[in-house]
Amino acid sequence: MVRLEEVEPGKTICRLRGAADAEPLTPYERRVLAEVRRKAVDGVVPTDALTTGPEDASRGWHRAFGKEVISDAQGRGLTRDRWPGWLVSLLGVGPFAIGGLLYLSSVVGGESLDHLVPALAGAAAIAGIVLLGVAAGHLSRSTAQLPTGAGKDTTARCLALREHLREDEQLADLSPAAVQLWGRHFAYAGVMGVAPTAVALLPFGTEDDNGAWSRFGGRWRRVRVGYPRGWPPGWGKHPAFATFLAVLWGAAAVAALYGLTRAAQSAADPITSTDPLFDRDQLDWIGRGALVLTVPAALVLLWAIVLLVRAVPDFWRTRKIRGDLVRARRRRQIFQSSSNNNPRYWYYLALDDGTRRRIRSWRVRRELYDAHSQGDTVTALYTPNLGYVRGTGTAWS
Repeated sequence: MVRLEEVEPGKTICRLRGAADAEPLTPYERRVLAEVRRKAVDGVVPTDALTTGPEDASRGWHRAFGKEVISDAQGRGLTRDRWPGWLVSLLGVGPFAIGGLLYLSSVVGGESLDHLVPALAGAAAIAGIVLLGVAAGHLSRSTAQLPTGAGKDTTARCLALREHLREDEQLADLSPAAVQLWGRHFAYAGVMGVAPTAVALLPFGTEDDNGAWSRFGGRWRRVRVGYPRGWPPGWGKHPAFATFLAVLWGAAAVAALYGLTRAAQSAADPITSTDPLFDRDQLDWIGRGALVLTVPAALVLLWAIVLLVRAVPDFWRTRKIRGDLVRARRRRQIFQSSSNNNPRYWYYLALDDGTRRRIRSWRVRRELYDAHSQGDTVTALYTPNLGYVRGTGTAWS
């Protein structure tokens, strides 16, 4: 179905060969083949690009893959569910049974002078309800398996094959293309951990946020993606809002600098009062402190000036770009508590037009982020300095 070719040391490509129906495939094999076809350009995809998406998407892909493998193993009579359905159902009914007993006891239990025992029993019952609910939920989601009799026989043969493959030490260093010589035995070596190098070169896992493969222009190329947060100033902001921030913070910095320098000058003046609030040593320290604080105020002023210089030209300057959306990510905003139950995010889109190896992704509005999926070919209108995306596609805002 596919051919793995080593084009240079450490670099392998996957080339599609026959049609998808050339031979019968299991559901999980079809899933892998569909992922390869989705990423291929002219039937070829670098093995480095064989990933299954961002963390959440990758987790879902592998969960579905695992369920298909389990279904196939059960269909062959090799495994069975570790936790039978009747046990999960019993645990699910348990909390309701305990709740019913609590209600009945409150109705017909009568009165008691000693309230400690009923209170302890009620607390234990509530704890039991919680524990049974958690256990039932965990077991209902579990895909753990146990081998059947036939599965144990197959396991014994697989363990014997693994020991045989381990005797050949060169398997550990071979690239994926060695499957052309070794055939199915090399696939078994990969599954059994005997061919770690080949497995590492065929990731099929979570995407690297910063390293991406782009196929814009009809050929694969490697790009690096960055996600600006604090620098450059005002990245992703509307020019009007960035100008407002620059003026606001610049004015605050100028006021702070003026106040601090006046405080330092006042502290350096001779003491004329007969009963001064501070002595000379204290005034010297106040003056030094005021001068030290002028440094961060000056940095804020410099930041405001840089932001103003970058924002003003973007009122009338825009550029149009067309390329492949190589990364779509969200990042939690800075200065938020880790325990925040309602976190806010920044949304990033990285577009490759085939001209750069390093891409600075745009910070965009939520609606633009939701309007596109990674891998789409997108046309965008943006400002060159702040990277503010005015719109995508044919609808400009």
